[in-house]
Amino acid sequence: MKSSFVLRQTLNSLWRERTPVTASILTIGIALIILISLFEVSMALYRNLNDLKQNMVVEVYLEPSRGEADAGRLAAQLENYGTIERIRVVSKDVAAEIFEKEFGENIYDILKENPLPVTIEVRLLPEYNHSDYLALFKKQVEALSGVDEVHYRHVLVEKLETITQAVLISGIVVLIVLVFAMNLLIRNTIKLSVYARREQIAIMKILGAGNLFVRLPYILEGALEGLIGGIMAATGLIIAHKFIADSFAAVHFSPMVYKMLWINTISVGILIGLFVSAAAVGHFVHKIHAKK
Repeated sequence: MKSSFVLRQTLNSLWRERTPVTASILTIGIALIILISLFEVSMALYRNLNDLKQNMVVEVYLEPSRGEADAGRLAAQLENYGTIERIRVVSKDVAAEIFEKEFGENIYDILKENPLPVTIEVRLLPEYNHSDYLALFKKQVEALSGVDEVHYRHVLVEKLETITQAVLISGIVVLIVLVFAMNLLIRNTIKLSVYARREQIAIMKILGAGNLFVRLPYILEGALEGLIGGIMAATGLIIAHKFIADSFAAVHFSPMVYKMLWINTISVGILIGLFVSAAAVGHFVHKIHAKK
């Protein structure tokens, strides 16, 4: 009897306040789409940045007059830095082979000689693969005798770091705005429902109804708003993922990604609705009771 009464009260409240309820559902759905999209973009950028740093190779080009013996001595100097994971000396002949693999042309056929310098490839320890230390390392190594230039993908690293930070900051700002909007709309919906039934709530309290029994319909109302908003968001996100996967051959999403999208989005939606409505109904029922 109690369960059917609570459910009936919840559904009646949703229908009676359908305009603000619809606004709350749409806000939750849109907010979840934006937040989860920002989270996925942030994670993708972080993974790419991490992969780039882990596979980062700093190329130390020696002066044209320097040979492999000089490279060996310089490599021994670099070993003393204590920040290097691996060092490899690339001779002029090996550099010519790499050139042919990358460009499909034999450098001797083009220039009749091999102008490529002896190179030292340096892989730093993972904890030192960040833009600040890479810039310092480049400056220090270029000051060594026999070094012509030092190259690494610093522009790409710096851009990825900047973009990742920008997305993270934007996500935090958007999160604050959307949480405020969701909280405001759900609270207003609950407020309208509670005040529309304030006499009924007062009578129920006089008859000895417990706090949970009085508040449960409104808490379920928020949970249902979150559920519907979560389903809308999950559906939109899955459609977007399928569109991206169909449009770009290099992009592929496993069935587990779709499953986790569905579960996580709906779960977050329900939790948002539960927490906000539980806080709101407690506040407004208390105000009504205090006035009585």
